[in-house]
Amino acid sequence: MGQKGSKIEVTKTDKAILQIKLSKDELHRYTRRTEILIRRERESLKALLREDPKNGKKNPRARVLLKKIHYQNHLLEQAADQLINLENLVSTVEFKLVEQQFMMGLKQGNEVLTKLNKEFTGAEDLMDSVADQIAYQDEVDQILSSSVVGGFEEELDRELQQLDQEVNGPVHAPANAEPKLPSTEGLPTLPGPEPEPEEPQKETQGSERQREAVLT
Repeated sequence: MGQKGSKIEVTKTDKAILQIKLSKDELHRYTRRTEILIRRERESLKALLREDPKNGKKNPRARVLLKKIHYQNHLLEQAADQLINLENLVSTVEFKLVEQQFMMGLKQGNEVLTKLNKEFTGAEDLMDSVADQIAYQDEVDQILSSSVVGGFEEELDRELQQLDQEVNGPVHAPANAEPKLPSTEGLPTLPGPEPEPEEPQKETQGSERQREAVLT
């Protein structure tokens, strides 16, 4: 009788590598879908600015759309970084020493993908109460504020201004507009120049002789 083939033992490291591959494939699918979603939201934002060139930047919906775009990009970066960390853990010689850390990282990565999935289905539409919507907005603000160096609201203002100029063009002053001079109203009136004194005309000798000839 022939010998039976030896059973191949699947180690925990092998399972971890397989899990990372599956997570990578899932992340790639989410990345493609998120990029399409972001393009669609950016076009919606441009349309909003185009419809109201004067006050579009002040529209609260414009700000919300831009925040969602930043938030979705942040989730993608977070998921990608998490996968890199997991790959580094798997490459550790003694995987069993970091197995618990790996499982925790895998759980966190899945939570990020779950948040991304809510973005596709419309997170705000899934919320039944105003409190849930406020909590969602607070989470977005907190995450983005901590991930941007400096003032995040100021960063949003600059980006909205750039998008507005891209859609509606830069604001130019009218070509025929003359520069406005400062008003002189309220300034004291300066005295005019004093008239010069008139000098008495001197009669010439010729004029005297002509007068005498007329009298004689």
